[in-house]
Amino acid sequence: MSKSFWGKRRRVLLKIAEFSAGNIVIGGVPKPGAEIPSHIALIATDMVMCAMIYEEYFSESISEHSILEILGKAGILLVVAGGGGYAIAKSASGFVAEATNFLGPIGWITSGILAAGGTALIGLLWMTIVDWAYRKQVTLKEAALTISQKASV
Repeated sequence: MSKSFWGKRRRVLLKIAEFSAGNIVIGGVPKPGAEIPSHIALIATDMVMCAMIYEEYFSESISEHSILEILGKAGILLVVAGGGGYAIAKSASGFVAEATNFLGPIGWITSGILAAGGTALIGLLWMTIVDWAYRKQVTLKEAALTISQKASV
């Protein structure tokens, strides 16, 4: 594989790490009474991250709707959300964060790690789809379906 291809992967992994680290800060800082809205707002940052990953590979923009559609077709949103909706999973993270506010620093760290883990998982799974589509020169939908079929075997 070409050097620029590995460079794309490296840059994308760094973006995923940056967004995940940001979520540690956003998710970990105590915000009594505002945890659930802040965790739902993290959905937007996850979508920005996915759009940036796509743009790194294909040098063009992609809509949030397309990202959610492709992740949904691949069953990835179900994996990340544990069988529920993605927004519901983020809301649940907010409930956990609200409860852990009373535990002090250990609770805050736990809340931040939970927020970062979901973002890292979405980022890595999205990167896998985009990387596959780029290497095989297929559409994202084809890549997502192929990967999900291979994973279910």
